Amino acid sequence: MARKSRKYSEDVPFSLTSMMDMMTIILVFMIKNMDAEGQLLTQAENLILPISTSKVQPKEVSLTVVVDANYVIVDNEKVVPTADVLAQEDLLVTKVDEILKDRRAIEQEHALKMGLPADEAGHIIVQIDKNIPYDAMYKVMATCGFSGYTNIAFAVMEKNGGEE
Repeated sequence: MARKSRKYSEDVPFSLTSMMDMMTIILVFMIKNMDAEGQLLTQAENLILPISTSKVQPKEVSLTVVVDANYVIVDNEKVVPTADVLAQEDLLVTKVDEILKDRRAIEQEHALKMGLPADEAGHIIVQIDKNIPYDAMYKVMATCGFSGYTNIAFAVMEKNGGEE
């Protein structure tokens, strides 16, 4: 009984195995970079953030306050119109303060359950449109401080990829 021998084509332009190896390496490299430098924070839709040369990345995001041209938003909930914040004389924005104090109490309880000091709990990131007047920003920042959030960070866009 004679064996049939396979005849392979002589005109193979590339090796499929090598291409698959190359694509796998590129995919692993891209996933590793995205995991290491992924965004922790989603920018609000109608917001133009200020530009900064800071290279410091936030470690965690627990609470986000957004101040745009229309509203002050706490964790995707519209709380108070920005015009009302600008019109008031007092530094404390009461509606925002109530929500922040409730969230602060929840974070302190969670920290105590985890065995961490309650004072260190509570990181807040503030996203403010770069065209918002300083007065509104100052009132929102003061309200965050009055509510017990002392670890406050601003969200900014990196200038030239963080290069100075």
